[in-house]
Amino acid sequence: MYRNSLFVMILATFVLRCYSQSEKIIYKDPAFISAMVQQHNTYRSALQLPPLVWSPALAKDALAWGQHLAAIDKGQHDASIRGKEGENLWWGTADAFSYADMVDMWGNEKNSFRYGVFPDVGTSRGAMVGHYTQMVWKNTTSVGCALVGNGTNDYLVCRYAVPGNVVGEKPY
Repeated sequence: MYRNSLFVMILATFVLRCYSQSEKIIYKDPAFISAMVQQHNTYRSALQLPPLVWSPALAKDALAWGQHLAAIDKGQHDASIRGKEGENLWWGTADAFSYADMVDMWGNEKNSFRYGVFPDVGTSRGAMVGHYTQMVWKNTTSVGCALVGNGTNDYLVCRYAVPGNVVGEKPY
């Protein structure tokens, strides 16, 4: 009897521990929404571009893709949205980064940005600037994001309408 009870207690502890480290989902939280919009608009206002507004529909799309990424524990773009929505992805160690840190990793690509016609907008061949240019794309008007974690890594997905990074166009 004692042995069975001990086994059940150990099993319950294991299940609860696994459950507590399971999926984190943030996309409707007002503080999260405010941080995402504010961080994006910091980069846009520096260029005197109109601010982005929050889109619950884009956030819901971002959530679905974020859940997929957390499940496979891998970052990859959603090819099915090409031309319909823009997308920025960030992933890193769970609970190790602030919302601002995540968005700033995209925004800091401005240091490798050279104004011109997309995709020739990097200061060097292979310079990563596409996250930054999506954030400041002149025709983009709205953003929706979701943060999903799997206990090991967090995945931030932001979706944009109108999508940016259009070949042959200038960002702003």
